[in-house]
Amino acid sequence: MLLNHFSYIVLSIIQGLTEFLPISSSAHIIIFSKMLNIIKNNNLQFFKVIIQLGSTLAVIIFFWKKIIKIIFNTINYNFFYQKKINILHIIISTLPVIFIGLILYDKIKIINNVQFIIYGLFFGGILLFFSEILKPKKYVINNINYISYMNIFFIGCFQSLALLPGISRLGSTLSISILIGIKRIVATELCFIISIPVIFGANLLEIYKNYSIINFNNIKIFFIGFLISFIISLTIIKKFIYIINNISLKWFTLYRLLMIILLLIFN
Repeated sequence: MLLNHFSYIVLSIIQGLTEFLPISSSAHIIIFSKMLNIIKNNNLQFFKVIIQLGSTLAVIIFFWKKIIKIIFNTINYNFFYQKKINILHIIISTLPVIFIGLILYDKIKIINNVQFIIYGLFFGGILLFFSEILKPKKYVINNINYISYMNIFFIGCFQSLALLPGISRLGSTLSISILIGIKRIVATELCFIISIPVIFGANLLEIYKNYSIINFNNIKIFFIGFLISFIISLTIIKKFIYIINNISLKWFTLYRLLMIILLLIFN
């Protein structure tokens, strides 16, 4: 089945609902695409990019004050003044993703089968579980401005794990941030902010490589998908961030295990 009104609305809603929880939105999109019997083609790949940009725009709007503050910190302080988070922190966090992504681009792009999703869900769940039970009893970093370049690079390395479907960018970065002693609410905020250039960069690259598929017939589908994803994301982001900061990450591990069981049964 090709993308129709019902299927693209469903995928847009799924994107908006799963982007802000450590359960992998990309895995859910792939799974629901298969459930809806959507034929994998360039239109579907492009549509995934567009709806993810909708969620990312919601993140930018939600954190716009923090983003402006980072820009001002960069202007007012030099790059080597580590007591204020600045753009260099963001750049450093993206380097591992850029390096690994460019090297493995062609291989990563074709990884969308259920077996790899199961591996990703399992590994991502293990990260969340151990970050909850092994987290320091006392936070070392309770302010986003106290994050060093070494810490942000380390977090960026774990962000690159999210290139594989099922692991979750938020899940991998949040897990390692908590393990190195960053306060949960600070870690959540940081993880969303450093995801912005990665998602925008990757998706703009996809748009550049595939812009020729945009035509009069499908541009309406892309726009509506973007709009639905954006509206849902902007509506729920605050509530979902509250959930992340106030419940045990073990619950997300349990959710992932349930997904794995369902995939094994119905695949």
